Amino acid sequence: MSAHSRRSFTYYRRVTGEDLTTGHCTSQIELTEDRRQVYLRLASTAMFAVLLDADAIGEVIEGLQANDTRDVEVPHVERGIVTLRIAPHRSRISLGLFLSEDENIQVAFSAEQRKELVEHLLGGLAWLNGSSSSTDS
Repeated sequence: MSAHSRRSFTYYRRVTGEDLTTGHCTSQIELTEDRRQVYLRLASTAMFAVLLDADAIGEVIEGLQANDTRDVEVPHVERGIVTLRIAPHRSRISLGLFLSEDENIQVAFSAEQRKELVEHLLGGLAWLNGSSSSTDS
């Protein structure tokens, strides 16, 4: 059983964006079962899913808000450590994973979608065990 098949829907959010190759898509933010990380599933796929701990969530949010190019090293369940690239794309911001020449994705978010993505990441952060912002609920 893959780690991606054990899913917790305690915290599950979706945000729309645009896959720069295929068009409109929805990405997901989900809490892991142990509440130590969140999955960021670009285009809602296991292939392009990475795990974000509290520090990585902070780095991603900072990059999204800074509107500059930034790389964040994050774990991928099957590939080990990979680079999540945050980069401006025209009037939007994109998140990209480049696993191989044939396996890559860039999802662009408008200003409103970016705001929603940041809010969902902050919400996920609040659910993490051991996070200074987590609550005992």
